[in-house]
Amino acid sequence: MKAKSKDEAKSHAKAQSLDKDYKDVAVYIIHCNRTEYYYVDTDSLIRMWEQLIGYYINGVFTDEKQHS
Repeated sequence: MKAKSKDEAKSHAKAQSLDKDYKDVAVYIIHCNRTEYYYVDTDSLIRMWEQLIGYYINGVFTDEKQHS
């Protein structure tokens, strides 16, 4: 899923992480510097022009800045 705003991406990621199919699975929010879109995915693989914003697990957000 892609979103134009960080808030929209966080909302979708949180909802997806609360889904029973994604129990105990990290749902990542990634920002693409080239397109200026935010992407929500369960794959944390990022490219050089992308930045990991954070992730949700079971509805709990963890900001990536806390870990770098």
